This record gives sequence, C-alpha cells and structure tokens, in this order.
Amino acid sequence: MAVPTLPPPVEIDTDTKKAVIEGLKKVLATFQQAGLVDGAISYQQIISDPNVLRSFIETFQAKRDLVDAIVRTKSGKEPVRDEATPLVCGISLAQIQQLLVRTCAKKVFEADKPMETITETVTTKSMFGLIKKTAQVERLSVDPVEERKVRELTRYIAFGWQLPLLDAYRSLLSYPQIMEIGDDIVALQSVENIEAVARFEPGQLKKVKAAVGADFGAILADRPMAINGISVWNREMYEFYRKTLGDKAWTFFARDSAFFNVCAALDKPVAKIFGEMLCYIAAENLTEIQRLNIDKVEVMVNALNTAFGARVPHILAIPSFGKDILRKVVENLLHMQQEKDKLMISFALTCKAMVPAVDEWLANLKR
Repeated sequence: MAVPTLPPPVEIDTDTKKAVIEGLKKVLATFQQAGLVDGAISYQQIISDPNVLRSFIETFQAKRDLVDAIVRTKSGKEPVRDEATPLVCGISLAQIQQLLVRTCAKKVFEADKPMETITETVTTKSMFGLIKKTAQVERLSVDPVEERKVRELTRYIAFGWQLPLLDAYRSLLSYPQIMEIGDDIVALQSVENIEAVARFEPGQLKKVKAAVGADFGAILADRPMAINGISVWNREMYEFYRKTLGDKAWTFFARDSAFFNVCAALDKPVAKIFGEMLCYIAAENLTEIQRLNIDKVEVMVNALNTAFGARVPHILAIPSFGKDILRKVVENLLHMQQEKDKLMISFALTCKAMVPAVDEWLANLKR
C-alpha cells in the first residue's frame, strides 16, 4: 500500500486566506446549483463538521471539471488536475485541503474538551466594600499533556480520508506514541491499524523505526502487527528476512513469539529455502521439517509445492498436520539415500501419491 506524503507546510497571509475562502464559497455555490451539495450547507459547516467536509472533498474530486473557471493556475490556461500545482491564490489544492482538514480537526478537538465544575472564592466589589463569596463555576478543562498531544497530532492531519479517523487517532494513541510515529501517522488509514499500533509501547516503536528506516510507513500501512516481531529480532536478521521475503516480510514479522522461537534455530540458507512458507507454516509443521538436513529440506519443500500447489498455505497452517501426516513423511525422507536430484523427483511422486489420503484427512477435520 502506498503511503501518502504530507504536502509542504503552508502559512498564509490575510490576502491569501481571503482568496482561498472566497474561492471555496464559489465552488460550494456551484455544486449547490448543480444539486451535488445540499443547498442549506454553509461554509462554516464545511470547516466544522468532518462528515460534511469529507463529502465536499469527495464531490470536488469527482466533479472538479464543473469548477475549472474557479480553480485556476496563475496562467489560467489549463484546468487543474493534480494536487501540487500552485493556483491563482498561490497555494496548491493539496495545501488547501490540508488547511481545511486541519481547521476542522482543531474545531473537533476543541469541542471535545471536557467541562469541569470547580469551587472557587470570588471577590466582588459593592458600594460597601469588598465581598468574598464561594461559588461553583464551569470552565473547559485544560490538560497540558493533552494540549501538546492534540497540537502534535494536528500537524499530521492533511487529507479528507483522515476525517473519520480523528477520534481514533486522539483516543487510541498517546502523546509519546504520536511523537515516535511522526509523519508516518498518515500511513495509518484505518481504525484497525490505529488500534494495532496503539498496543505497542513508545520504546518498541522507537526501536523498530530505527531498525527498519524508510520501511516504517509501509509497515504501518500494510501490517502494523509486524512491529511485534521486528522488535524481537536484531537489525541484521530484520534485513535478512526483509530481503528474503520482500513485502511478505510484514506477514512473517506479524506472527507470534512462539513461532519465532522455532525460527531462531533456522540457519539462513535453510530459511531461504522455506522462503514465503515461513509466512504461514504452523510452528509444529516447521519443527517436523527442521529434522531434515538442508538438501532434504529443499526436497520436502519442492515435493509439498508440487503435490498440493496453491493449497500448501492452507494445509501447512494446520498445526495437527505435523503429528498426523508430516511426521511419517519426514521419517520416510530421513531414511532415503538417493542423490539429491533423483530424490527430488522420486519424493515429489511420493507426495503426489499421498494427496487422496490428505484430502480424506482434511475432510475428517471439518466434521
């Protein structure tokens, strides 16, 4: 999954701000006249309501040709079909979206501040002098840590698709976690992925980010639970499995600690033979095959792939396959003495012959 890049930060002066707001109001009016946006929607609602703003952004992206006369480049000679070209107002569409989304996010976060009731002594002045009295007053609660958290989080809010995630970002991620994740918060594009990342301590995030470098955003976008596995391995082993498995490495690193305990005994040449099989094979099955030497591991992997093809991931993911089927097959292979090339052919035939028995075993599992 591609990770978005935050647009360049923008500080706009009064004239630019006025031009942007006027342009947005014209775009809104055009869409309302075309029946694409509710006529009762106001500009203030757009910058205050995440649902309204998201709908407005999606309408613009789908129907931008209707407002070509409004959304223009400085030259005004061609329609704007990208997000980075500077407009007549001096900033790009991406930066305008960023301003809108951040403004809306700030309003949402501000509205979520809890009210607290406090009792304080109030001094008033009357014609007879100073009078002190105790009263209960309500005011917005100010939590310095929460204030810093919201301020930091807002730096990474820039896209319409983030609007439904505002509550998850704020409620699930702590300030230290946000500081460690940084710009890569834009890689968290679902509540599920935010929840996954929220399980890890800031120290784990820092360690993994240092180990994986530029891969960090891709991990958060594709499979955040890989953080758990990466934090277990050292940098050298991370780089080995990353190179060996490519993007499938995230699936491997997302596996549980018990599986990694079995993998720790693998020599690198053997691990390369298993390859993507390490992303799905049950620890029990891997343990059985580990009893073989490197040549026979290669024979076994080739035979299983030849016999079962696309079904291999499903079969090898079943822990009981090791005890019920694989153990006997490994024992058989252990005692075979042919040369590797001949063994590769003969054992592939052996595994093909056992397909009906495995199918029957699978059928019995479902009963």
